[in-house]
Amino acid sequence: MKNVMTSALVVAAGFLLAPSAGATTFPVGSPNFTATAGPNGSFAGSFRNVGIVAGMFTDYFTFTLPLNGQGSGTVTTSVNMDDLFTANDLDFTSVLVNGIAATLTVTSGGAFEVAFAQGIPITANKLNSIQVNGISRGNGAYGGQATFSPTAAVPEPGTWALMIVGFGIMGYSLRRRQTGSRIQPAI
Repeated sequence: MKNVMTSALVVAAGFLLAPSAGATTFPVGSPNFTATAGPNGSFAGSFRNVGIVAGMFTDYFTFTLPLNGQGSGTVTTSVNMDDLFTANDLDFTSVLVNGIAATLTVTSGGAFEVAFAQGIPITANKLNSIQVNGISRGNGAYGGQATFSPTAAVPEPGTWALMIVGFGIMGYSLRRRQTGSRIQPAI
């Protein structure tokens, strides 16, 4: 038991002292981040990074869209059970979309990890980002997909006022027409 604890501490210290793989930014349109426009202002995209060197890493996937809306997506990584804690293993520490944390799920002792987010606000004409943070053990890889749906435009206060006045005029004219066309009894 003491040897297992010592080994675990040595591995943990190795990761803490290992040089960071650093931060990398992938704008939409790069080989690591592609997006396709769809009907009604929607977008679908995929992003990935492979061959991540050992150490902690932060990847940013940046994009700008012409409309306000909401985004959702997933990021996954997996490794064979026999390969846990080997070069191909990668662990997510967090995934953020515009600073909002995605839900992180780890199964099978860390062999499968997925982060997912839904209904994240996306702001038009502003640089939005997906941030993936984690630890690679030498040759890590992950992939993800994201979707965007624009939100319906909310009318300006002046538009609301004109619409209410228009309904009032229509109601007044219908009421006036109704009172002027009373049925006369036959004599």
